[in-house]
Amino acid sequence: MKHPIVAGALVACLALAVACSKNDDEKPTLTIGVKFDQPGLSAMGTSGKPAGFDVDTAAYIADKLGVDADHITWKEAPSAQRESMLNDGTVDFIVASYSITAPRQQQVSFAGPYLVAGQDLLVRKDETRIDRPEALDGRTVCSAEGSTSAAKIKKDFAAGVNSTARPTYSACVDDLLAGTADAVTTDDVILAGYAAQHPDKLRVVGHPFTRERYGVGVKKGDTELQGRITSAIQDMISDGSWERSVSKNLAPSGFRPLSAPVVFNAPDTAVTAVDPNTLDPELVKVVNRLAETSNNQQWDEFNTMTCPDAAPAINALVKQYTPQFDERIGPDVKDAGFTNTITGITQTGPDSATFLAHESFTNVPDKYRQYFKDIDYTGTMQRQNGAWKLCNLAADFVES
Repeated sequence: MKHPIVAGALVACLALAVACSKNDDEKPTLTIGVKFDQPGLSAMGTSGKPAGFDVDTAAYIADKLGVDADHITWKEAPSAQRESMLNDGTVDFIVASYSITAPRQQQVSFAGPYLVAGQDLLVRKDETRIDRPEALDGRTVCSAEGSTSAAKIKKDFAAGVNSTARPTYSACVDDLLAGTADAVTTDDVILAGYAAQHPDKLRVVGHPFTRERYGVGVKKGDTELQGRITSAIQDMISDGSWERSVSKNLAPSGFRPLSAPVVFNAPDTAVTAVDPNTLDPELVKVVNRLAETSNNQQWDEFNTMTCPDAAPAINALVKQYTPQFDERIGPDVKDAGFTNTITGITQTGPDSATFLAHESFTNVPDKYRQYFKDIDYTGTMQRQNGAWKLCNLAADFVES
């Protein structure tokens, strides 16, 4: 690494496996890659420092690693350069609307995810004919160099679209305002920031057609740093800092992201299957019945097996990932089906347990496979008044 975390705190240096300064008075430092042109997420301010949700996330992580905000060097991380910046040591890690995908996981390691967004379209406010990606046939759509967003539209929605690539999304927005592009495409959270900058001229269509999980990129194979960053993200979500940053940076644009994702890229989060003979038979029965009632959409019975206080949140999560309840894709997935399969149960005490379930989908149109990807669920069970209940449920997408 060209910009190692130097030792003021020996523990941080050892944990991150980087070189430490011999001068114990030196403060530890980090070089972090972010975007400089994404309002709400990460934009360079008049103070000469970036601000936004991604920046808050990066600063929170740095603090957990023993580095205060004054000792962070911020580097601009264009989409096309993120992998090279990580692997040549230009930065220590990247927080820059960096979607976790299977091809990228071949080149870098990810911690997280810390946010779920969805690809959408930004158009001029008086443009009423573009209401979904299929309407872009014969139109010009702009995206940033290194992004796969425009290719997704051309492949799955509008083969006749004309695509252009610019170094940054802000340059695409300039083209849209000038009339040389008909739409800008990337994730809705990014587009909402630009719409908020030009409320009288631009609008987000509001028809997201993928789900994107934002992760923190680290150098490929650096599992030590990956695990520590993941732990920091988990803390940010659990202590309320995540929600406060969303309210401060994203809510003013009118954008409301999906709820905080389950953070999975850490060595200590896996739940493994165990010998069923060592489990409470009633626990196994209830967990399997949860899967059956979900598959059969027997929601009334499903609700009887959830903790009353947790039922509203669990119901909202289940409906969020059930095609028949989706309010955004609607008729396009009305014939889709799904199957939940229990893949592991661990009993952590006489009255507590955790299970994993895998959900796969059928009859989903190919163009929406990035919206309804397979899902891994993590469920937390508690025994209450002698009966096992589902008291927490988290979901994350499976990349392939």
